[in-house]
Order: sequence, then structure tokens, then C-alpha cells
Amino acid sequence: MLIRLSVFMGTVLLGASLVACGGARTEAPAGSTVAQQIEQTPTALTLDTVNGLFTALTELAGAPLDQIQARMISVGVSGSGSVDALDPAKPTEFNQYVAYPDGRRDVRPYDYGGSENYDALLTETFPANTVSAETLVITWNDSFNRVTGAPEDLSAPGGVTVNRNRETNEVEIYVVNGPERDRQTVYYDSTGGFLRVS
Repeated sequence: MLIRLSVFMGTVLLGASLVACGGARTEAPAGSTVAQQIEQTPTALTLDTVNGLFTALTELAGAPLDQIQARMISVGVSGSGSVDALDPAKPTEFNQYVAYPDGRRDVRPYDYGGSENYDALLTETFPANTVSAETLVITWNDSFNRVTGAPEDLSAPGGVTVNRNRETNEVEIYVVNGPERDRQTVYYDSTGGFLRVS
């Protein structure tokens, strides 16, 4: 009788524990930090995000966009962005200008191999205002129409990147998009005209 009672009590306690665990909600309370982070996570590239990077660049470099020679411009959906460019005040010095979503900024010096590589570096640069913020947002949105995959599986959190195509010498924009297991790269010219998918 004692053994049966022990087993019965153990079963009751175990059942109560399972109900307590199984009944617990995994969703974070609406006011919690986790819930706020989920709600605030950007899901699209916006004009404000791109303009924020361009503003940071002009302030860090101390010059307007048309006077900044960039080799690469990259801005993500999260708001992080970077520009590899020559220092307008010291044209032989190459830096990476970085902006973060929380407002932090940074300038990181680059070693491009010395003066013997300077001329080659110049052939890869372009004025930072070659591609407008509006064009970058338009191409990011358009890339979803160019890749294959179920619409709900497509994502392009990396945003857009601008650089010069070494083969054609033309400035191009590209967006990496598609399902997680089938990423595709969509290319556009500097005006936003569609070029190809690879």
C-alpha cells in the first residue's frame, strides 16, 4: 500500500511539474527588452538608413560626398555601414569610415601597399555621390523581384554594396538576396538599371 501511494504521489507531482512547464509561455512580455529588440529590428533598407551613412561619411571625412573618392560603399538593413575611401585632406591615405546603428562612428586606416600601388587604387575609386541614396533603396527593393525562391524565404539583410567592376570599369551596385540556402547576387548599374543575377 505504501509503495502504491508513493508511486501515485510521484505521478501527481510529475504531472503537476509537466503542466507547469508546458503551460509556460515562451513569448517575452510586451514591455521586456527582448520584445523591444524584436520590434525594433529593421527589416528593410530605408532612405533614412542610407542618408545616415552618407551624413556620417561627410562628417568623418570633413568633405562633401563629391569630394570623397570611395572604393566601396556598403550599408546594411540594420543601419551599419562602411565606406572605403581616400582621405580628402590627405589623398594618399586610405581609410574605412564606419557608422553603427547606435550612433557610434569610427575611422580605420588601411594599408594599401605603399605608393607603388597608389595609381592602381585610384583606378578603382569613384566619387561617393555617384549613386544616390534613393537609387540604393530602389535597387534593394527591386532585388526581391529578381531572385528565385518563395517570397517568404527571401531576405537581404546585408543591404547594398557599391564598387567598380574591374572588368568593365563601371560603377555597379549589388545586392545579395534569396533563400538562406540559395543566395543570389543581383547587379545594377549606377543609375539603378538592372544588369544580371549570378
